[in-house]
Amino acid sequence: MKQVIQGFATALLLAGACMLTFYFTGTPKTEETATASAAVKTEKPSIDEMQKELEENDYHVLSNQDYDELKDAQQKVPEKPKKEEQKAFTLKLETGMTSEEVASALEKADIIEDASAFRTYLDITEASESLQVGTYHVSSDMKYEDIAKLMTK
Repeated sequence: MKQVIQGFATALLLAGACMLTFYFTGTPKTEETATASAAVKTEKPSIDEMQKELEENDYHVLSNQDYDELKDAQQKVPEKPKKEEQKAFTLKLETGMTSEEVASALEKADIIEDASAFRTYLDITEASESLQVGTYHVSSDMKYEDIAKLMTK
């Protein structure tokens, strides 16, 4: 078995050596292939032709000045919208209330924007399991975390 493997390895080595020899000593371009590549002429389309082709394919061509103006307009910081007035709400948690009921009550009072997102937050932080019965004063500027801490003390 050892001799078979040695013979196979020798054959692979010999084949690799032959391939390297052919690769490095291969025949250079023949005259026929050299003239064929010279016969191919590449044409560079004009700027107008390139723009027309791009516009036909739903692309927009901008000058450098137009591009810079557009980039500057995008980088300008938009004006902050006027801050809405802060809303306050008194939430009364009663025995048996679920986190879904709490979240929908806060959403109806415009304290939070999305009841399902708040309910998900309560579930992920496991605060929904430790809601405490009581009366809580919450406002629209409070974060989910602040509201949850207030109701789980």
